Amino acid sequence: MFTQAKQAFLFALVFLTRLPVARWMQKPEANTSTNAVYCYPLVGLVIGVILAAVAIALSGLGDLLGAALVLALWVAVTGALHLDGLADCMDAYYAGHKCTDAEQRRERILKVMHDPACGAVALVSLVLLLLVKFSALASLTSAWQMVAGLILAPVLARTAILPFVALSEYARYQGKVPDNLVTNSQRLWLITLLVAALCVATVGLVTSAILVAAVAALLVYWRSLWQQQIGGYTGDCLGALVELTETLVLIILVAVW
Repeated sequence: MFTQAKQAFLFALVFLTRLPVARWMQKPEANTSTNAVYCYPLVGLVIGVILAAVAIALSGLGDLLGAALVLALWVAVTGALHLDGLADCMDAYYAGHKCTDAEQRRERILKVMHDPACGAVALVSLVLLLLVKFSALASLTSAWQMVAGLILAPVLARTAILPFVALSEYARYQGKVPDNLVTNSQRLWLITLLVAALCVATVGLVTSAILVAAVAALLVYWRSLWQQQIGGYTGDCLGALVELTETLVLIILVAVW
């Protein structure tokens, strides 16, 4: 059991980051990818700890330069995976929102999402999100604020993937219902409680309640949007959700904590 959990965690690390851990992976089993989904919040914690440690080491460089370097590391550690998802979603939504026929809109959106080209809407969206993220990081002036933000943002963002997937269907199956990646409700509730406890221990009960409510609202809106557009989700939708959630968490910490 420990070996399976370890392999699932390593699988999640390889999938969501560019950390050099693939050498320790064994050949994935049939259920490795399913079990790996439950490790996403733990991957977020690993990312957060790395970023927080570097931010502390760079604290003598000043708020602006430190924030810029931490953000650059953030992008490097994740390989811009989630930024790519955000770009694809923005391009696809803009390309499909004028289609009046639902099936044509769905096909148009999925086609654009699959296109590796980056349009003007995607470029502007990326610039704006990175600008807001950088500004929020630079506004976390105390060491503890910075550590809390860098740990909670990636953890909450990757936790949000679990209920999103549990409540949705994968859009590219086109009528074929796949096995849902998140089916263990007990495991999902346990992870949610552990993440909530981490929030309370880090920023207190009131701020935690605001964070959880805001992330839940974003999750509901994002799922509703893509359910209406394509009848489910794609990997790009999940990547965009991660980026938007991370940015939202940082903004809330700057605003209320």
